[in-house]
Amino acid sequence: MKKKISIMELFIWIGVLAVAFILVYMNMSKDGKYVQIRVDGKVIATYSLDRNGTYPIVGSGKNVLVIEKGEAHIEEADCPDKLCIKQGKVRKVGQSLICLPNKVVVEVISEYESEDEEADTDEKVDAVVK
Repeated sequence: MKKKISIMELFIWIGVLAVAFILVYMNMSKDGKYVQIRVDGKVIATYSLDRNGTYPIVGSGKNVLVIEKGEAHIEEADCPDKLCIKQGKVRKVGQSLICLPNKVVVEVISEYESEDEEADTDEKVDAVVK
């Protein structure tokens, strides 16, 4: 037996989807404060997007990261396809620049995280129970 959806149920589903879309959009539209550089999965540096600068990144090859006016982009790379350069500029939380041949990931983040904080998450105490 096939159940028909009432008009009220349709409006509820549309409302739920609209709220979910708005929440995702609001979270992704935040400007980041830092870029975190990972080479072969390990954090090697974190730079503020507020400070202009040029930073060499050495992985399996060499990339050059440039930060200007709150945006980051890869200006030079010795990888064969140069796709990391073509990805353009990033500034929103969650955006990233990836160079697969050089094993480099540059990700925009909102809070500063050191490698030590990340590595110790399994060993930290969540709660104490008496």
